[in-house]
Formats: sequence, C-alpha cells, structure tokens
Amino acid sequence: LRQAEANYGKLIQASPEAQSARVALAQLQLRGGDAEQAMTTLQPALDGKAPSAEVLALAAEIRLKQGLGAEAERFLARAAEVNPNDVRSRVGLALGQIQKGQEAAGVAALRKLSAEDKGTSADIALISVLARKKDYEAATQAIAALEKKDPKSSTAPELRGRMALLRGDRAGARAAFDEAVRREPTSMTAANSLSTMDLQDRKAEDAVKRYEVVLKADPKNLRAEMATMGLKLAHKLVEKDVAIKRLTELARQHPDDPTPRQAAVGLLMEQKDFKTALSLAQEGVTASPDNPALIDLLGQVQAATGDRQQAISSFNKVATLQPRSPLGPLRLADLHLLAGDKEAAAAALKRAQAIGPGDGELARKVVEKALQMGRPDLALVAVKGLQQAQPKFGLGWKLEGDVARSRRDFPAAVTAYRKADQLAAEAGATTANTELAIVLHSTLIESGRKDEAERYAAAYLAKYKTDELFQYHLGDVALNSGRYPEAEQRYQAVLAANPMNAAAANNIAWLRLRAGKADEGLKFAEQANKLRPNVPPYMDTLAEALAAKGQNAKAVEVQKEAVKQAPSVPAYRLRLAQLYVAGGNKGDAEAELKRLADLGPNFEQQAEVRKLQAAIR
Repeated sequence: LRQAEANYGKLIQASPEAQSARVALAQLQLRGGDAEQAMTTLQPALDGKAPSAEVLALAAEIRLKQGLGAEAERFLARAAEVNPNDVRSRVGLALGQIQKGQEAAGVAALRKLSAEDKGTSADIALISVLARKKDYEAATQAIAALEKKDPKSSTAPELRGRMALLRGDRAGARAAFDEAVRREPTSMTAANSLSTMDLQDRKAEDAVKRYEVVLKADPKNLRAEMATMGLKLAHKLVEKDVAIKRLTELARQHPDDPTPRQAAVGLLMEQKDFKTALSLAQEGVTASPDNPALIDLLGQVQAATGDRQQAISSFNKVATLQPRSPLGPLRLADLHLLAGDKEAAAAALKRAQAIGPGDGELARKVVEKALQMGRPDLALVAVKGLQQAQPKFGLGWKLEGDVARSRRDFPAAVTAYRKADQLAAEAGATTANTELAIVLHSTLIESGRKDEAERYAAAYLAKYKTDELFQYHLGDVALNSGRYPEAEQRYQAVLAANPMNAAAANNIAWLRLRAGKADEGLKFAEQANKLRPNVPPYMDTLAEALAAKGQNAKAVEVQKEAVKQAPSVPAYRLRLAQLYVAGGNKGDAEAELKRLADLGPNFEQQAEVRKLQAAIR
C-alpha cells in the first residue's frame, strides 16, 4: 500500500489533472487513517469545474471521519445532482428531502438504502443526520449496522467516539478511540482524536505516545513521525538542534516528500543558519530536480538570503512545472513586492488570478496582496472573476466588501457583506461564519452606524450563542472604546464557554489590574500563563500583576524572559526598566533605558523614558 501511495503521488505530481489517480491516492490515505491528508489530496478535484459523483462521495466520507457531518451531507447532495442513478446520488436525493423539511421520508429512504446497499454511503449519511438531530440512540444503532458491513475497520468505533464527545462523555470517547486503535493501530484519525483529548487535558507527553503507537505498527509512517516531532517542538519536549537532526534524517529517507525537509529548513531559518538551510534545500532539489515543492522551498531560502535572481529563477521553474497552480506566480508577486517593484508584482498577480478565476482561496490571496500594494482595481478583477465563476458563493461578495472597506467606502462594504451573509443563508449554512460577522460588525461601527451594529451583534449571538470568537471580538471593541466593564463581561463569557482561552484570561487580568484589584489580576494572569506558557504579552501582564502584589524580584525574572522572547518589542523593555527602578537596580535600569532612548522617534514613549532616566540620576 505504501508503494502504491508513492506511485500515485508521483503520477499526480506529473499530471495534476489526473482525477482517477487523485481519488485512488485519497482513498489510500483515508484507509491509512489520515483523513486530513486525504482531503488535501482530493481538494483540487473538488475545486475543478465538474467534480465527479465519486469525488464528491469520497469527500463526504472524509468529512464524516473528521466529524463534519453537515459538510458530508452537502457533498452527497451534490453527488446526486451529478449522477442521479448512482446509489450515492440516491442518498443525496434523500438528504435533499430532509433539507426541504420532509425529514421522515428522507430518513426512511436512507434506512432503506442502508439495508439494501453493501456500500457505506447511506450509512454515513444516516449517521450524520441522526447525530445532527441529537438522536444519539438511533445514530448508535446506525453505526452498529455500518459495523456489520466492515467489522474489522476502525470506522465504527471512531464514529462512536465522536458521538460520545457530542454527548459530553469523554470517558466513553476515549474507550471508543482506544478500540479503533486496537483494530487499526496505524489509524492516524484515531491517534489524532486521542492526541487532541490528551492536549485538552494538558498531557502533551501522552499525546506524543499516541503517534508512537502508530510508529510501532508502521515504523515508516512519515505522517506519524511529523506529528510526533510537531508536538515535541510545540511543547518544548525536544531541543531544536535534535529536531533538526532527526528531520534531516527523515528528509533523506523520504527524498520525494517535502514535509520533513520543509520543517528542518524552517527551524534552521529561525536560528538564522542560512548556510545550512540553503545547503539542505539545494540537496532536496538535487535529489528530486522536478519536485515543485522542493524547488519552491529552495526559492524561499534564496529569497530570505537576498539572492533575488536565483529566487526568481526557482519560482519561475515552479510555475513551469505546475502551469495550473498559482503558487509560482504568487511567490513571484511576494518577491517583487518585497523589492518594491509593484508593476512586476501586479503582473504576477494577474497571472495567478487567470489560472483559477473560480478558486476562492486564490481570490482571497490575490485581493490581500493587491490591497497591500495599493491596487484595489487589481483586487476587483479577482473579485469579479470569482463572482462570475461562483455566483452563489458568498466569498466573492465578502471580498468585494473588503475592497470597498479598504477605500473607506463603508456603505458599499456593508452592502457587499450583507449580500455574502444572505447567500450563506440561502445555501442553508448552519454554522457560524465568524470572519464575515466580525468584518460586517466592525464596518457598521466604522461607518458610524453603532445602533445597527449593536442590533446585528445581538441577533448574531442569539443565533450562534457559542461563537466565542465573535464574543471575544465584542470584548476587543468595548476595550478599545474604553468600556472596561463591558469588555470584561465579554471576556468572562468567552472564558465560561472555553476555560482554555488564555487570551481571554490575560485580558481579564489586565482589566482587573486597571480596576485596582491586584489579587484577581494575578489569579487570571497566572491562569493565562499556565494555559499558554512563554507567550510574551501574557508574561508582561503577569509581571505587572506580580509587581502590583509587591513581588518585584519575581516580576523582574518574568519580564526578563518576556524581553528575551521578544527583544524587538520596546514596551517590554520599558516595563523591565520600570521594575528595575522600583527595585533600586539603577545599573540595569540605565542600560535598558539607554537602549530605548537610542530608538528615538521609533519608540513613542520617549517621555516616560526621560522621566525614568531623571528619576535615577
């Protein structure tokens, strides 16, 4: 299977439009338990002008494995439109009945198809519908029926685990995912689920062990290796030099897979070891001279080291090898933009946009870069292309709103955002579009329509009560307007919905300190730093809280670490200088204040710097 996967990968690299090979590779990856990679492989086929019923049905199966039932249903409904005679299409028609309110008839049709068909499309759809209805008993029975068709597969216990999570039964979920691993020790989806639960319980080492189980069953599983290394790096369970060494070994063991080499080069770039990074990137291209991802990596290193001409050559080669991919032109646009050549950047963006006018993510990138270079006209070309290719896709109007907002044409922006919102509702969207909600609410405020903004926010939260990101946004709006009690109320609501939100805890700590409540400020600051250690803004708040409680020496140690983590942020140095002054440490205070004074007008708090310098003379 691994050799088959490698061969299909090479075939797709040579012929990206080979849909049957793409489907086969995605099926293999899903069978190997890596639903995320399977979806990445399948996505270009889904983005094409006419994805087949087979592609859409496979996408539905992947999404259900990922716990995204509503999206799985939408893919099956699209499959019905493509091929009404196919079993999967009959499933889609049943789902269409349910969406039109004929729920009993639709569910009955799915049950009948599930009983008649040896495949699992009907089972997948039925389980999704029942779970969405919160009819967990019936969904459990449907999972049992699916299990009879494939009793050795990990799919049934994985679905039971997701069902248990929906019911809030974490112990049951763990037991189900453990059973999935017992059946298929190589399953990455089961390992991902257990690892996620371990991380939620703040047990990073246990999370790592989940992937070690996969590696024991399949020692050459690169995705498990990369997941292990990613966790170890994120939670500081491995030194970066050790990680680079292991990633380099993996890159040489898997010369055609760019992932480990990209990770190793990224770490080397972080450490400013450009020479080794360039050598490692060049080695990859020498081993696989026609691998676009490795050539792209080399181009990025060349750009970072200032070798602009070589980088242009590399990115042009990427564009030649993948004429239907916008990656090469987008990289060239970034490179020209960095060099201040806006005309060349604009030309590259035009080439990128022409490759996929109906590609939403591409349109988003083109709009972002065009606005960055002050070319709203170019952004609008991408917007209109997307709207024409996908008239019922709200993103085209959301991006039109972004362009209007950049021009400060707030009425036009609001109209476009409202249109995007309307299209989402007409498409039957059941999940929150937080990004759209935030920009619409912000634009209403910017245009002076504060009452309308408040009504919109209230209506949105009434519909999506659990959208903590929008609630956090409202907290930021109140904070920036000086409405501290309201801001704290919003952040408290976020924290109540998600006790793991360190940013909300940090902001509450800051507000408590402003209210003169040092005890509570310290409590929330410690909570934020426990949830997310070594984050400079959180350490800065903690140092302030410690100082407010008279623990100056401890505050200095915390603030020194914040400065070490973010040496280019002068505000952290200023607080460190203030703490030195408060502790009577004139020598260290003078050194920090001199660094700040040398910044001149680049640091806006020079008056405070002079005041502190005068205080210690």
